[in-house]
Amino acid sequence: MTRRREFSKEVKRQAAERARGQCELCTARLGYGLYHYDHIIPDALGGEAVLGNCQVLCLTCHRAKTSQTDAPRIAKGRRQKDRALGIRPRKSIKRWRKFDGTPVIASDDR
Repeated sequence: MTRRREFSKEVKRQAAERARGQCELCTARLGYGLYHYDHIIPDALGGEAVLGNCQVLCLTCHRAKTSQTDAPRIAKGRRQKDRALGIRPRKSIKRWRKFDGTPVIASDDR
């Protein structure tokens, strides 16, 4: 697993200057320490740690973007990567009945 790439201090300074003390999504006033530097394209999906991929968000907007947008996209990307590698979810059906009514119990190694 690769390490998360954080923004450099220079990128953070430039993004803060661009934002001019306001959230770049909702334009709320940003108080001291009440903001985050966010990857527009998440790092887990290949987003670089450059100024063009950085935005300054208030805590509320950052939390909403992460939970509603980023996390589902990252999970979908991992599922697609697993599928391409032939990794399948574990089978959850352990017992069933044949058409004639005889029970079947699956082994753990199927």
